[in-house]
Amino acid sequence: MQGPTGAEAATVRIEDVEVGAAYIARIPQRLPAEYRTGPRVLARWQADMQLYMARGRRITVTVTGYGDTPGTVTVTRELPAGRVCLRLTAEQAAGIGLAEGQEYEITGIVTDEADRVITFPSRVEHTIPARWLRPPGEQLAVSADSERFHRALICRNADGMTPQQIDHAAAGALEQVHHVQGLALDDPGYDWGALTAEIDHREWLRIAAYLRAAGLTTYDPRTDPNAVEDPPQVQFGTPPNQT
Repeated sequence: MQGPTGAEAATVRIEDVEVGAAYIARIPQRLPAEYRTGPRVLARWQADMQLYMARGRRITVTVTGYGDTPGTVTVTRELPAGRVCLRLTAEQAAGIGLAEGQEYEITGIVTDEADRVITFPSRVEHTIPARWLRPPGEQLAVSADSERFHRALICRNADGMTPQQIDHAAAGALEQVHHVQGLALDDPGYDWGALTAEIDHREWLRIAAYLRAAGLTTYDPRTDPNAVEDPPQVQFGTPPNQT
C-alpha cells in the first residue's frame, strides 16, 4: 500500500549530482536486466547480490564518480560484516597443536564479554542510474490510500476492545513509533515504517478519545462516524444481533 508521493517522486538529475556527497538511493523492487545477467566476476557478483537484497528499500550511498553508461553514477555503501577471518601465524598454529607445514585460518564471529556480536564495516560499490538517487533530507509522505488502509486495520483490530485495552494498545503503538524512528536514524529503509507507525498511534489515540467522549464501554467501528472501512482488505462485517 505504499508508493512514492510528493517529494518521493522527485529524483536527482545527473547534472546535479555532487561527487563525494551522500544520497538516499531508492532501489526498485525489480532490478534492470543488467543487474541480473551481468558478468559473473566475484566482486561484481557480490555487489549485485547486495543490491538484490536491498530491493524495495532506501539505502544510504556516497557518490564516488560517474558510470560508463550515460545517466549512471558509481556509489559506495557501508555494510556491517559479522563474520571475520583470522589467519594464524606458525606460532599460533603450533600453540593450539596444529600440524606444521601448512597455513590455517579461523572464521567465525567476534563477541565481547557480554556475548554481543561485534561487527566490522565493509564497503561495496555499485553503478546505478542517477534517477534512483534522492536528497538525504527528503521529506516522505504516505499516500491517502495507504493511510486509509492502516487506519482501517486499527479500527478492525479495536473492535470490541474496552477503553483500558485501547489505552494499552496506544501505549504499545507509541513504543513502536520510538523503536522504528530509532532504526530509521541509521537505516533509511525504515523511513516508511516510521511514518506508518505514527499513523497507527494516531488512530489508537483517536479511538480512545471517541470512546471517552461517547461514554462507551467497548468500541464498535460500525457506530463510529469517523471509522475507516477499506474494502475489500478490511471490512467490519454485520453488526451484532442484526440479520
